[in-house]
Amino acid sequence: MSPEDELAKSLLVAMRADFAERNATARQLAELILDGVAAALPLTRHEPADAPLRQLEALAQQIDVYSWEGAPGWDVVLARGLAERTSIEPGPSVADGIGAKSERTQQRGELKRRAHAQAARLVELAREGAQLEFHRHAGAVVLGEMPMRPAPDSLVAVHATLLRLVGLGTISSLLHLPEDANAGPPPPPALGELVRDVDQRGEGFALAQEEWLALLLSRNPAAAAAPAFRTFYAGLSQCLRAPPALVRFASAARQGLLAADPEALLAAVASWQPVRWQGLRSGAPTAWLEQLCPAAPGQEMPLQRLARECSAALDLFARLWFAQDLSLTGFSALSALFVARCASILALWEELGGGKAAR
Repeated sequence: MSPEDELAKSLLVAMRADFAERNATARQLAELILDGVAAALPLTRHEPADAPLRQLEALAQQIDVYSWEGAPGWDVVLARGLAERTSIEPGPSVADGIGAKSERTQQRGELKRRAHAQAARLVELAREGAQLEFHRHAGAVVLGEMPMRPAPDSLVAVHATLLRLVGLGTISSLLHLPEDANAGPPPPPALGELVRDVDQRGEGFALAQEEWLALLLSRNPAAAAAPAFRTFYAGLSQCLRAPPALVRFASAARQGLLAADPEALLAAVASWQPVRWQGLRSGAPTAWLEQLCPAAPGQEMPLQRLARECSAALDLFARLWFAQDLSLTGFSALSALFVARCASILALWEELGGGKAAR
């Protein structure tokens, strides 16, 4: 039996017996987890972070746990595939505080510190998940001296950790690639204007692909002249469904609730394919990280953080939506930070119990 098959068999314990796609989903999850562990292991040994983070960034395309062979997608797994689960302790934000220090070496050091912590957590959780088959009762068990979570909670914790590692991977290019001295400043904030536009268009906002492309081409002639720009836009335009979802998530969190249906945010992360336009990427100036990834406010409750991170993601998208005379580095940096924020939001949301269907 292959390692993927062995882990998939163990992961079945976390799933409902009446979940028709449980076998296909367990196999897809096993592949994602093992790929994540393989990429993360060098980080646990404090090896150079740039190559492992590139590998982790590439896992974005697997994070939705969807396959033509039958796995239905992570939103469906959360809603009807997992056995009874509870909320779990939230992990840290992906982007908050990366730019708290003004020197590039400090920002890189903070990124690597976070990547090491999440990599170590992933390895621990994966080791725990591999032994779920032997611990079938719902309460906590003792594995050595480490208490094991209930199986569904453990699986959510693994996925949330993978989301954070993917998010850190998307940010890594901003700090590990050579800095573009001609990047210019970030576009000005335009959050209010974007939210008004989303409110007016509703779900039709996602259909504005041709309109947005035409505006970007006319407002950003230097960037638009790059042969790969339209390839870049083809991927970026898949994120147009995310702003209405972010508005919903933020509104619900401010009311003390968790919004339903994360599919648009999962799609924003899973559509991230920078290998198709790698030539457009450069390192972002440290001032960009300072402005766009400041430290989080203190004394923040989890739902307050969820609402704030949704607003931060919307702010990034607004700068893309209204971009004018933006450099190629600016486009790639803003989109990378947007995907990282979406990954961070999804991780927190599912840890708090998001996606659970009423039983």
